[in-house]
Amino acid sequence: MIREKRQLRIMELINQEKLVTIQDLSNQLGVSYMTISRDLDELEALGRLHRIRGGAVSVKEGNELVPHPSLIYDPEIDPNYPKKLSIGKYTAACLIEDGDTITIEAGSTATSVVSFLQQTNLTILTNGLLAAMVVAPKVQTTSLICSGGILSQMGAFVGPQAEDFFSKFMVKKAFFGARGLTIRDGFTDPTPLYTGLKNAMKQNAEKVIMLLDSSKFGVRSLVPVMSLEEVDTIVTDAGAPVEMVAALQDMGIDIRVAPD
Repeated sequence: MIREKRQLRIMELINQEKLVTIQDLSNQLGVSYMTISRDLDELEALGRLHRIRGGAVSVKEGNELVPHPSLIYDPEIDPNYPKKLSIGKYTAACLIEDGDTITIEAGSTATSVVSFLQQTNLTILTNGLLAAMVVAPKVQTTSLICSGGILSQMGAFVGPQAEDFFSKFMVKKAFFGARGLTIRDGFTDPTPLYTGLKNAMKQNAEKVIMLLDSSKFGVRSLVPVMSLEEVDTIVTDAGAPVEMVAALQDMGIDIRVAPD
């Protein structure tokens, strides 16, 4: 399907449904996740829709945006949410100990860890608005340190201020997510803004732990953000491809599979 016809069909669907997910559009139109993501970016630049995490919402007459908590992760439009929950629960139970000092990046998979934390005397560093909000009720037993920077539409603080913040702290463990993982390219993301930030987050961490649901395996996104050699542990779900998991283990990476 040519681009113009595909984008016309996207607008027909969004006008009917008011909210669409990238996953649904990818399935219906038979093209890749990244192709749909680029289409939505182009349509948003034309003022025809409003991007949200994982999809898009329609624009009312007069260019008034349909109200939606675009800064807050919405699990109802994420088909991989159950996988992320299992990864977060396993990570909190098995990879974090009382007294740990940890970095948790703003991505939805890394943020899923926070709800399951039961440990005491934790110190958490984050660039995530949602992560900070979830940690807030735990401040009697947990210290929370938030980065500065520019708040993006995805609820993440980014930019030079955020990079400078993380470069000054030493942590025991740093937890990250990524949009894609391949053996050849390592971990990749769709935005260059995260390259410098993730480097600053990981440089003073004793252990680097990637939290990646199985839909990200074999996916190659726009910008390399971390090599396989820089990662100590990967936590995923049971849907991860067996051959790729075996190849990563052969490289000496500790692979953990969270139970459903």
